[in-house]
Amino acid sequence: MKFRLPISIRFIFSIYAAGMLHYMLFRVVLVLTNLKAVNEIPGKWVIMAQSMLMGMRFDATINGYILALPSLILLLVNAFKALSRKSILYTQIFTCAVYIITFFGCAADIPYFNTYNTRLNITILNWADSPIFMIKLIAQERSYSMYFFLFLAVTISFIFTQRFIYRRFLQKLHDEPQTSFRAPEIAAALVFAGLLFLGIRGRIDEKSPIVPGTAFFSKYDFANQAGLNPIFTFMLSYFDSMKPEFKKLHFMPDAEAIKLAQYYLGIDSATANSGYPIARRIKNDSVQPSLNVVVVIMESMSANFIARYGNNYGLTPNLDSIAKNGIVFDNFYSAGIHTFNGIYSTIYSFPALMAKHTMEGVDIPEFTGLPYAAKANGYRTLYFTTHDDQFDNVGGFVTKNSMDTVISKQDYPSSAILSTLGVPDHFMFDYAIPRLTDVARSGKKFCAFMMTGSNHTPYTVPGDIAFKPKHPDYRGGCVEYADWSIGQFLQKASAQKWFSNTVFVFVADHGALEGINYGGMSLGYNHIPLIIYAPALIKSPVEIKSPGGQIDVYPTVAGLLGLSYINNTMGVDLLHHSRPYICFSQDSRLCAADTQNLYIWQNKGTECLYKLDNNASPIALTGNKRADSMKQFAFSMLQATQWLIDNRKCGQVK
Repeated sequence: MKFRLPISIRFIFSIYAAGMLHYMLFRVVLVLTNLKAVNEIPGKWVIMAQSMLMGMRFDATINGYILALPSLILLLVNAFKALSRKSILYTQIFTCAVYIITFFGCAADIPYFNTYNTRLNITILNWADSPIFMIKLIAQERSYSMYFFLFLAVTISFIFTQRFIYRRFLQKLHDEPQTSFRAPEIAAALVFAGLLFLGIRGRIDEKSPIVPGTAFFSKYDFANQAGLNPIFTFMLSYFDSMKPEFKKLHFMPDAEAIKLAQYYLGIDSATANSGYPIARRIKNDSVQPSLNVVVVIMESMSANFIARYGNNYGLTPNLDSIAKNGIVFDNFYSAGIHTFNGIYSTIYSFPALMAKHTMEGVDIPEFTGLPYAAKANGYRTLYFTTHDDQFDNVGGFVTKNSMDTVISKQDYPSSAILSTLGVPDHFMFDYAIPRLTDVARSGKKFCAFMMTGSNHTPYTVPGDIAFKPKHPDYRGGCVEYADWSIGQFLQKASAQKWFSNTVFVFVADHGALEGINYGGMSLGYNHIPLIIYAPALIKSPVEIKSPGGQIDVYPTVAGLLGLSYINNTMGVDLLHHSRPYICFSQDSRLCAADTQNLYIWQNKGTECLYKLDNNASPIALTGNKRADSMKQFAFSMLQATQWLIDNRKCGQVK
C-alpha cells in the first residue's frame, strides 16, 4: 500500500501554518508603526530580516503549545481509524478560540510597546483592579481603535482560513480510506511530534530552551524586541510572578529604606537627586594611563580553596601568587549563591534580591554598571562565556545593558565543546586573547568580562593538555585546573602589547559548600576572593580588610581606571570608602557581615548572630545593638534596590 502522510498530521500542520502567518501579520504592523526606530538601524533591512526570522522561532513556540494537546488527541484517534468529522470540528473550535484570544493579546501589544518600549507582560494587569478606568482610558484614545480593527481583521481572516482548512480536510476524510498506523505512519507521527516539541523548546542546545534573551541578537533594541512574541512574554512574566522568589520584598517602607541607603552610601539626602536618590557624581582628577580592564568571573571559586584563607592542599598557586603582587580584598562576599547573581552583581553593582532571578524577567530594566561607564569613556565592551549565553538569559540581559559583543558556545568550534558547560576554561582564554588584541590594534580600549565554567558539574578536566591534577579528589582537580588556566592566560597575555596597560580583576560568581558552618549556613558559599592584578599600575601589594562585595567591583575598578562618572548603583569604591557592613543572601537567608560578626535572617522570621571565628560562636540577640544595626543595613539595601528597579531608577540618570 502506498504511504500517505496521516490526515491528522496534515490537518494540524495546516492550522500551524495559518497560525504562523497571522502572528507574522502583527509583527509586520509593529514594525510599520516603528519605522523611525527601523530607519535608525544601519543596514536596517538585513537586521530586520533577522528579526523576522527570530520572531518565527518565538511564534513557533506559541503555536506548539496551542497545538500540542490537539495533536496528541488527533494522532491517537487517527491511529485507531476513528478520525471523524466531529473530531476535526472540535479541534477547529478549540484551536480557533485559543488563537483568537492570543490575537487580542498581539493587537494590544502594539500600543503597549509603543507606549512602554517593552513587549506585553504581566504589568498590563496592574490596572485590573480598576477595569472601568482602564476601559475608558483605552476607549478615549482614538489611535487605539485601529488596533481593535486590526484584531478584528486578523480574526476574520483566520476564521475564513480555518473554514477553508476544515472543508478541505472533510473532503480528504471522505476520499481517503482510514487504516491503522503501520511502521511508516508511526515513524511520521514520531517525527512530527519531535518537530512540534523542538518548536516549543525553540532551541536545540541542551542547556536552555528559548528565553527572552534569545531575541537579543543585535545591539539595536527595537530589532531585538520585534523578534519576541507578546504571548510568550506575557505568559512567561505571568508564571514568573507566581514563583515565591518573585514576590516583592517588604522589609520596611520604601522612603525609609532610601534614606538609610543614602546614609550608608555617604549621600546627603538634602541635596540628593530627587528622581535618582542614590546617584552621585564621581569626579576623578588623577591622570591615569590609557588602561584596559579584564574581569574574570571564576565559577564556584570559594575563598576556602585558596591558601591565603587556610587551604593546605595547594590548589591555587596562581591565584595565591597574584594575590601577593596585587590588591587583595580579604573580607569579600558574593551577592548570592547562583551564577546569575554573580554576573548581575559584579557587572551592574546591585545586590541579589534574595531568591529572585534578577536576569530572567521578560522586561529587562536598564542598568549602568561598568560596561556603561566604560562605553561612555570610549571602551569596547565584550562578554565571554564557555557555554550557552542564553542560559539564565545572560546574553540578552548584557546585550540590552551596554555589552557590545557576546562570545559563547556557538562561536567556538564544535570539537572544543566537552560538555553542557561548553569549552574548557583555557580554551575560552586562548580564544579571547586574539579578540582583545584586535580591539587594541583598532586603537580602542577594551573592557572584557570572562565567565569561566570548568569548576562546576559536570566536572571535566581536558585530557589533551600539559596540566595533570595532583589532588586525588576530582573536585579538587577541577579547582587546580581552573587555577592553571588563569596562570596560562596571564602568561600568554603577557606576550601581548596591551598586557602592560591592562587591569586584571579576578572574582568568583559565588563560592562553594566549604569551610565553617554557621547555624546551618556555609559561609564558604559567599566568601570569595577579589584580586586586582596590574603590574604596571600596582607597584606594591595592598591588603584591604574592610568588608566588600561584588556590588563594589564597578566603582572600585572605575576608580583605578581614573574614570569620572555618575555612580547610580549600590556599590562603593573600596579603595576610598569603607563600608560598615556588606549584605548578601543564600536565597531564603539574608546576611550581613563586618570583619568580626555575621548576622543571618531567614524569611521565616528567625535570626541569629555569630562571631566570625573558627568556633562559629553564637552571640545573644537580646538588646544587641550590633545585630539591630546589621539587620537595618541589610533590609534597607535590598528594599531600596527593589524600589530603584521597580521604578526604573537604576539606569542612566536623565
